[in-house]
Amino acid sequence: MVIVQPVLEVREVSKHFPGVQALKQVSMDVLPGEVHALLGENGAGKSTLMKIISGLVPSDSGRILIDGNEVHFHSPREALEAGVALVQQELSLVPYLSIGENIFLGRWPRKGVQVDWERIFSEARDLMARFGVKEDPDTLVEKLSVAEQQIIEILKAVSRPNLRILLLDEPTSALSDEEVQRLFALIQEIKKTGIGIVFISHKLGEALRIADRITVLRDGQKVITANARELDERSLFYYLTGKKVDVLESAHKAKPEEENVILRLENFSSDTFVKGVNLGIRQGEVFVIFGLIGSGRSTLARGLFGLSKTEGKIFLDGQEVRPRSPKEAIKLGFGYLPEDRRFALVYELPVFANITLAILSLLSRRGILDLRTEREIAEEYVNTLQIKTPDLTREVLYLSGGNQQKVLLARWLARKPKVLIMDEPTRGIDVGAKFEIRSMVRRLVSEGFTVLYITSEPVEALEVADRIAVMRDGRIVKVFDEIEGLDKTTLLAFASGVN
Repeated sequence: MVIVQPVLEVREVSKHFPGVQALKQVSMDVLPGEVHALLGENGAGKSTLMKIISGLVPSDSGRILIDGNEVHFHSPREALEAGVALVQQELSLVPYLSIGENIFLGRWPRKGVQVDWERIFSEARDLMARFGVKEDPDTLVEKLSVAEQQIIEILKAVSRPNLRILLLDEPTSALSDEEVQRLFALIQEIKKTGIGIVFISHKLGEALRIADRITVLRDGQKVITANARELDERSLFYYLTGKKVDVLESAHKAKPEEENVILRLENFSSDTFVKGVNLGIRQGEVFVIFGLIGSGRSTLARGLFGLSKTEGKIFLDGQEVRPRSPKEAIKLGFGYLPEDRRFALVYELPVFANITLAILSLLSRRGILDLRTEREIAEEYVNTLQIKTPDLTREVLYLSGGNQQKVLLARWLARKPKVLIMDEPTRGIDVGAKFEIRSMVRRLVSEGFTVLYITSEPVEALEVADRIAVMRDGRIVKVFDEIEGLDKTTLLAFASGVN
């Protein structure tokens, strides 16, 4: 039996921050040419471990070895020089520079005192051809899609001749299924070079598809390392959360009355892209709009909430309305969780203030805010939604993604809207928080709420929906009134136009 020397070894690494033990004696290794998926809920310690490996923060104890040699990084530059590159969710490309310039940014080759532009673009072209990337290296990065930019960010790391370890932090979070396939093809090519890859994701199915081995962290400790072929989504969910819950059999089964339509759209258009939408959404149902990235889902939602110019007719509870601003939309009875929660949360404000933001006028008398009632309402929703926070005065900035999303949900529950629009409510949060959010949605409709649920994940659409409308190129192309027997392949076929 041949023993392979790992390119990366993490041995009993621990890290403590004020009030939290982020990592406790975590060990794992990565082999040459291996994709090793690192999974865990928000707060499990994944990001802290990646920051330690890449030199962003020091560990309190433990050892890091590269190719069998112990290393002590004091900065990301030292880690890069040793062959460790971290590609984070927030891309570091310069949009007004070309692909070639970005790939070699900070290390442009020179001819004397002049930049050797010919060499930059020649080497960029060779690198891209080697990994099957067909874009022109002269193209400005700002003209690329998010998926294409993600690939260029990875090539930027791979272009370093001494690269041994590539750390990918949520590389697929904003990609469609087709774009994920392209990224995975690139990762498979990188594997062939012997580079070890650590792949962080909240998407269990993707981890199982791309990984050779999977390590799961929970509460700062390693739970398991196993071959991916020995695991499935149900077993991973258990290791991640400690709960034996069958996520795939939890679909909402409510049957709202067909005639009780609370929101009707007639020839509705939004921001010139979404056109000719005709829909009727019933009281007390989860109506899902499913579509791939760029289909117009979010544009439709923004129009309903007064954030985009609209045409056509909107009927809410039998009355024609036309919200021209979010303030008007809220008064009419709309609530809205945007695709990117950064545009809805005030990170510097505490939890209680974010929760009550949509009802301040209801808590004020003659311009004076009733602080006691405000705290009581916030505390009620923190308890009801099980928002994990040290106290009500904790700034939202310091909460995990899942708990931030719950704070947003609490805001609208306090307002009690007629229709709650939820745009990608589980994007960027861990699997346990996803399950909790979906469970809350089902509980809301059982209490009479109406939810317009927008998602690009077909499995999620099938799990939460009473009915599903599929969107493509700014139009509704199909409405499924019956979910029983419907599968994700059918949804994707309509969404991509191959039906």
